[in-house]
This record gives sequence, structure tokens and C-alpha cells, in this order.
Amino acid sequence: MVAHSGAPLRPHQLRPLNRPIPVEVRCDAAGLPLFVTVEKRRRRVVAVLDRWRIDDEWWRKPISRLYYEVECEDGTRETIYCDLLQNAWYRQRDSRVR
Repeated sequence: MVAHSGAPLRPHQLRPLNRPIPVEVRCDAAGLPLFVTVEKRRRRVVAVLDRWRIDDEWWRKPISRLYYEVECEDGTRETIYCDLLQNAWYRQRDSRVR
């Protein structure tokens, strides 16, 4: 066990982990992602691996999101979502190569 250092807490120095990053997504007529553009790099989606929706009031600031885990043509996987209240797309997790 470590003794308390006595240093004051500094919440202003905290930063959220896994903060969503705005991305551009082009969808087909059914609303499924076709292309994802992250930091000016456009990649074609070759597969939608999973899809789920979250609706919550967290807390009294409603959340309504449609998530997709997609595989891109370069082998990377992205977790992206559409904020249904703002009609804006975000990347939730960094890409990872399969």
C-alpha cells in the first residue's frame, strides 16, 4: 500500500479516455457505412461486423447512438457511431489491424 502523498487532487488535469473523434461517413440507401474518412484518409468499408444501438438519458442529457464495428479494405477495424440526436458521426476507438 502506498501512503497518501498529500498532493491536492487536480481534476482540471484529468482528460477522458477514448474520447470520440469526429469522422465523415458515407452510407448506402439502407444507412450502412460504405466509406469512413478519418483525418483526411478515406477507407472503403468491406464488412459490417456488428451493429448496436444505445438510447439513454445519461442523465437528463439524452443519448441516442447507432454503433457499427466495421472492417475496412486495409484490414483495420473501426468502431464508429452516428449520434442520432445531432446527426453526426464519430470514431469511438482507434483502428486496429486484424
